[in-house]
Amino acid sequence: MPGASRAPGKARGKSKAPRQMVVTHGALAGTRISLDGRPILIGRADDSTLVLDDDYASTRHARLSLRGSDWYVEDLGSTNGTYLDRAKVTGPTKVPLGVPIRIGKTVIELRS
Repeated sequence: MPGASRAPGKARGKSKAPRQMVVTHGALAGTRISLDGRPILIGRADDSTLVLDDDYASTRHARLSLRGSDWYVEDLGSTNGTYLDRAKVTGPTKVPLGVPIRIGKTVIELRS
């Protein structure tokens, strides 16, 4: 239709931005948490967003936070470390969609 303004290429609603965090392995496998922009605290503490009952997880183990349009994982000084794919997280690290984050026996992924 002449005069209709539609941006070529990207269709609306087909965003590749992560919309949820999914636990893929571990005692909480199948758990989904919606990503609404607020930081997600992961660990054994009762006030964590994702509470892990895992001897290999620290009380305040890791945090996922939004920076601009990207999510970053940061280890909070845990005893056993946080891993993005197979690499140990040593500072705030961008988390691509579908790349596993391992905390103790728990594995999580960001999904769209």
